[in-house]
Amino acid sequence: MGSAAARTLDDVALVRALKALGDATRFRMTQEIAAAGELTCGQVADLFDVSQPTISHHLKILVEAGVLVVRHEGKHHYTAVNRALLANLGELLPLRLASQARRPPQRERAAAPKSRA
Repeated sequence: MGSAAARTLDDVALVRALKALGDATRFRMTQEIAAAGELTCGQVADLFDVSQPTISHHLKILVEAGVLVVRHEGKHHYTAVNRALLANLGELLPLRLASQARRPPQRERAAAPKSRA
C-alpha cells in the first residue's frame, strides 16, 4: 500500500489497521521491525517466545492490514513497516472521529423518523 493509498483509507481499512495493531504482540512486532528497518520472519521469531506458526500468523494479519510490507529476495521474505500508512493513520483518525462526532450515532439515526418530502 503506497502513500496515495494510505491517504485514501476508507473506514474499513482504517479499522482493520487499528485492529491489527490492537494486539499487544503485533504492536510489539511492529515496533521491533520499525526499529530494525526490516527483518525476516526468522529474525522476528528470535525476538519472541512464541512458535514460528504464531509469528507467521501475526505477520500475516499485519501484512493483510497494510501495516507491514514484504520484500522477497530469493528464499527470504523481508518485512518492513509501511510508514506511509502509519503516518496517515495518525492524521486520519482524529479527522474521521471529528467528522463522526457531528453525526448522531448509527442507532439514533436508524430510530429517527424519516420525513417525507
